[in-house]
Formats: sequence, structure tokens, C-alpha cells
Amino acid sequence: MKVYRRIMALSLAAVVAVSGIGGCGKKADTPGQSAGGANSTEGGAAPKEVDTVVVWSDNISQKPIRDEQVAAFNEGIGKDLGIKIEFTVYGTDYMDTIKLAASNGDAPDLFRSDSKWLTDFVKAGYVVPLEDMDCEVSRSLIEKFDPYCIPQRHTMNGKHYTLPYSLTTYKFLINEDLWAKAGLTEADYPKTWAEVRECAAKITAAGDGDAYGFGLALGTLWTLSSYFTTPAGKWTGHYGYNYANQQFEYSAYAPMLEQLYGMTQDKSVLPGYESMDADSLRAQFSAGVIGMMPAASFDCALYNVQFPAECDWTVIDVPTVTGENDYKDFVQPADLLCVGTNALDHYENVMIVMDYFYSDECAAEFYEEAVLIPVRKEAIEMAEKEPTGKGFAEFAEGIDNTFLLAMSPDTLVKVKGLTYREVMANYLTVGGDIYEILGELDGRYNEALKDISPDELALFLSSDETIKK
Repeated sequence: MKVYRRIMALSLAAVVAVSGIGGCGKKADTPGQSAGGANSTEGGAAPKEVDTVVVWSDNISQKPIRDEQVAAFNEGIGKDLGIKIEFTVYGTDYMDTIKLAASNGDAPDLFRSDSKWLTDFVKAGYVVPLEDMDCEVSRSLIEKFDPYCIPQRHTMNGKHYTLPYSLTTYKFLINEDLWAKAGLTEADYPKTWAEVRECAAKITAAGDGDAYGFGLALGTLWTLSSYFTTPAGKWTGHYGYNYANQQFEYSAYAPMLEQLYGMTQDKSVLPGYESMDADSLRAQFSAGVIGMMPAASFDCALYNVQFPAECDWTVIDVPTVTGENDYKDFVQPADLLCVGTNALDHYENVMIVMDYFYSDECAAEFYEEAVLIPVRKEAIEMAEKEPTGKGFAEFAEGIDNTFLLAMSPDTLVKVKGLTYREVMANYLTVGGDIYEILGELDGRYNEALKDISPDELALFLSSDETIKK
């Protein structure tokens, strides 16, 4: 994969003087010369002492580009400064690995943060805020990204524990081959969930046991929020927690879930959905046996690289219940790094590395290669070419008129009984009265909400005016 480099022409003296190190480096053209042109060991001088900054992540789709960027830093600006990045990407074991390392005091200097456990890490003292990394670079980072920071996700107790890096947007995928085989045209692209069910039945009938109209993966519960409840914000105005009245309203999803369950009863859903995981579902779509399914922007890289699609596919807007929507499309901020306690021993170098990872120049490369959508417009504008990945342009369009999701207190409350994802998965498997089921769910969550203080709950309040179109 070709990655377009942007060289920051910085001599060692200039690097020390600037407030931050932005930009992606370039491997030296001649031995002993850095990207900025400074000779680090010329004339037999003693080699510079190297400080290693350890970084962990689980962003597998970003690894090829990030590996090149890390190598460029280590061979260029990093060599001038005496800083080496040691970068490791983990797989599905990342969460367990980082939790164990943090509890043992062995967490790396920087590691990919996750809203699922960051609050717990803050309370346990496993991470430190950028404000404690008191230097010009940390202050510059805070200033650049603070406009995109969300309370209780990036900032806690008035301090920044991580920063948003990219945006996750939500759309709907159509297998054009199966679409045409079922006699459907572009005019039939579904605008409502009832139309999704109708089209799924036609695709399944035309598939004659070899293809199905819709795909679900209830074996991976996060798919319910990432692919259904969060995108539904464009017609509910929330994603489970109504910011306007500070109450849980999962019952708003009843019409959508009713149509989804109807598809399972129509036999229009790919069999095995009850236990299927997300990667298996994606692989089945790429194999061309699923007619429609929701997707997130991070799926583009999967369908273009990890599971190259064997079918012709296109991207359309997420269906709503009525075909209309009064709210902006919801987008999810994807976080990149937080700071471990071991960083305190050499925080100025750690901040230089964090600044490099967060630079607009590096983010622009991910955008060019259709891997992610930068949270900062400046990074998108810096791109030297249009994204190349199929479908990515549709996921990236219109981000100026979107709502950056506020946090929900669903992980804060201590709910008795099943979680909302478990309740929804059970319904889609065994059925029942969805309105009664979600009404009971709302009651349990709102009862638990009473134990949260008004001041703490106010942290999750979002202006309704920022959500409306």
C-alpha cells in the first residue's frame, strides 16, 4: 500500500523549539541523515541515548498504515530527538491484556482507550489526564481537540483523559447482484423498515436457499447498538437515553425491532443468526449470500481489504420507521489513545509521540486510504487525493450536518436483570410482545436511574437543538 508522506522540514534545534511535532516523517535518503536533514552521528559522535515510548492498540485495520508512520518517525524525527516508538497491535485479547497490564502497573505509556472501561480506569488511577503531562505539546493537543470532546467519554472531572480521533458513521449496504436477481431496481431502495422486510422476502425467494435478504449477528451483542439502535437516532432523537427528558426510552425502537423479528419469521434472515458473530456475518455478506444489512464506516476497509467482497455492493442511507426523519444522522467519535501512569517518568517524550499519532498529516493518510474519517476537518482538507475504497465516499459525505453522540448513562446505572442488548437479542430469537418487553425494560433502567445524583446525571445532558436538523 502506497502511503503519501508529508515531510516536516525540522532540524533538531527547530524540533526542540516547536510546541508540537505534527506530520508524518519520511525515511532518510542517505545514511545518518534524518527527515529534517540533521546528521545524528556524523563525525564519529556518540550515538544519542534513545528513550522508548511504548504504544498499544487493537485497531487492526489501521495497522499497515500506522506501521509505516511509526517507522517513518523512528527513522526521522524520532532519531533526531532520541525517541523510539515501540508499537504493538493486539487482536481480540486486547481488552483482557490491557486490563491485566494496568492492574499490575505494567500498562504501556500510551494505549487505545475504550469508553467501556475508561471510567473504571480513571477511578482506579490506571490512566492520567493530559493536564498532568504539563508541557506545551499537551496543552496544544487539548486546544486542538477540545471542541470535539464529549463529557464522560473524553473529559472527566474537568480533565482530558483521551481525545477523539475519527468519526464512525452509519449506513446500509445493498448487494446489487441479489437485488437485480430479485427484480428490484434503484427505485426500490428501502426508505422504511417495512420496505426492508418486503425487499428481504423477495431476495430470499429469488435466492432459492442459496441467498437470503437480510443479515443479523446476535452472537455479538455490540452489533445491536452499532448497527441498529445508534443509527436509529436519526428518527428517535436519541439512542436509548432521551437527553431532553433524562429518561431511558428503549421503547422507541419497538417498530424497528418488530420488522426485524418479522424477517426472522419470514425466513428472510441468513440462518444461524442467533449465534453468529460479526466477522462471520461480514464474511457472508462478502461472499454474496446476503441481500441487505446495516454497516458502519469502519466496515469499508473490511469489505475492501480483509473480506474482499465477491459481489457488487452499494451504500444507501439508513432506513427509518416512517421514511422521514427530523434529526441529524448520529455519528460516533472513535478515540485513539489515553496515557498510562508509566508515562509520567518521561511525559514530554510521550506527548511528542501522542502528538504525532494525532497529527492531521497522519490522519489525512488514513482518510486517503479509506480507513477512517478524521474528526478534524483540517485533516480531511489536507488529503492529497480522494479516498480510494469502494463505498467510503458515501460513509464520509455530509458529516457537517451530523450529531456527535453524547454519552449515555446506561453503563453507569446498576440495572437489575438483563441489559437492553440482551433483551433485544432474546426478542429477536424467541419473539413476544415487543411493546410490553421494552416498556418493562424502560421501567427497570429508569428505576436504576433514580440512584444517580442530579449533578452526575446533568453530565449526560445534551441540547435537543443540536440534534434536530
